Amino acid sequence: MFFKGIIGHEFQKKALIRTAGERRISHAYLFSGPDGVGKRIIAVEFAKILNCLRFDSISEEDASGERCDCNSCKKIDKDIHPDVFFVEYKGLKNIKVDQIREEVEERIFLKPFEGKFKVAIVDEADRMNQNAQNAFLKTLEEPPEDSVIILVSSQPEGLLPTIKSRCQLFQFNGISQEIVLEEVRKRTDLSTDEAWVVAKLSCGSLGKALSFNKDILSERREIITKLSEIDPKFASHVLGFVDSMPTGSSSGDLEKLAFVFEVISSWLRDLLFIEIGYDEDDISNRDLVPVARKLKHKWSADKIIHKIKSIENTWYAIFRLNANKQIALENMVLKIAE
Repeated sequence: MFFKGIIGHEFQKKALIRTAGERRISHAYLFSGPDGVGKRIIAVEFAKILNCLRFDSISEEDASGERCDCNSCKKIDKDIHPDVFFVEYKGLKNIKVDQIREEVEERIFLKPFEGKFKVAIVDEADRMNQNAQNAFLKTLEEPPEDSVIILVSSQPEGLLPTIKSRCQLFQFNGISQEIVLEEVRKRTDLSTDEAWVVAKLSCGSLGKALSFNKDILSERREIITKLSEIDPKFASHVLGFVDSMPTGSSSGDLEKLAFVFEVISSWLRDLLFIEIGYDEDDISNRDLVPVARKLKHKWSADKIIHKIKSIENTWYAIFRLNANKQIALENMVLKIAE
């Protein structure tokens, strides 16, 4: 009846069903884990459980059967239920106080219109800035009756400890590579070798794996090949590579830039694994082993780790501190190539 078609996370799904069945419902939950593992859709399913018109009449064993077609569940599926709302801030680096007050606090304090609970699902909650989190903390300390807040985050370390301590925590880990590989082969037109690479690169995130297609895989190969050919003695090589990277401020450009960071990070991890003795078949970008062989022993393990840290620091500076993208990326590419 619930979680139909959601792969993995059996313990979390059963625990949420049992929580609702035993009336041990918390006012706030934190669903954390990597992007694309199913946190958001499970949060929506939990909102359906809390407001389902038939939930009280079914057993725990039957709760994972066919999808419920009661009026409440159908409205939530169509995103038109007056008491369940999903809050997301695409393209925003920082969620501010006024946004949290208008989108969450003012709405959560209203009495349920037709459901049992008012449910707010806040996606990427870690984007709240310090002032927004402090203001939101007051809501968690004195939550309104008949309300449930579900925070969804892939970076829970960005949330205040006092916020996390007031939430019921649910950790969602990546699903197995074998399951991801099977689903990619069933749902896409990728070849077996391409599906294997995607399963590796997804790190247990089925959502991320299914977002790959042949064009994206080709773009990944082009990024890695160009990066591997940069000669740091020639400024034109570094500048040329940076000029090919998206540096705009739109949400689309930021998503593309994040993809470039992921590609470069996965490539350097592969080189590190090869350097410390891993088998070539175990690396993520298995189709680029010939390129990796050319770079073998060019850098020590310590140097590769230093380059990975440079990527992490640059990512934080751009996506969190609003650093100048052009300068930050030039410095990063130079450090990687040298």
